[in-house]
Amino acid sequence: MTTSPKVPRPKPGGHVADRLHLPMRPLWGCGICRAEWPCESARAALLIEYRDNLVALRVYLSALMAEVDAQLSQVNRPSDLCRRFLSWVG
Repeated sequence: MTTSPKVPRPKPGGHVADRLHLPMRPLWGCGICRAEWPCESARAALLIEYRDNLVALRVYLSALMAEVDAQLSQVNRPSDLCRRFLSWVG
């Protein structure tokens, strides 16, 4: 089981840009902008949160990538998961 990173929740009625870009399972699209997750906003937030420990970010994303692979294979949606989950991390 993986845990999501601890990030503050936006206040109700906040601007769309203030909302967290979290994945919608099982298709793993962003719940806000509908792009493949992690979308650009999610990537930026993750890089800020893990700025002092990119190794931990890679471990977290690798665990999520395994979950995504299992879920996307059930709905028959191929995707370049390495590009989505790991190639953008510094």
